[in-house]
Amino acid sequence: MTKQIATLGILVEKYESIPEVNALLHHFSNCIISRMGMPYEKRNIRLIHVVMDTEFGDIEKLTEQLNAINGIIAQAMFF
Repeated sequence: MTKQIATLGILVEKYESIPEVNALLHHFSNCIISRMGMPYEKRNIRLIHVVMDTEFGDIEKLTEQLNAINGIIAQAMFF
C-alpha cells in the first residue's frame, strides 16, 4: 500500500483522558514524524497536532481509536 502524509488534530476536553491518548500515540510512534501539544487555558482544553507518514488505514485506525476515548475529538487531513 502507498504511504500518505497526514496531519491529525486532537482536541482534549477531559484532562483525565490524556494518559490513554499518550498510550495510543506511543503505539503508533513508528509512523509519527512530529507531535506538538498546546494547552489553551482560556477554554480549559488541550490541543495536540500530529504529523504522520504511514498507510491510510493506520491513520484512520488511530483517528477512530482516539474518537472512542471520552472527551477526545480527532480529525485527520491527508496530503
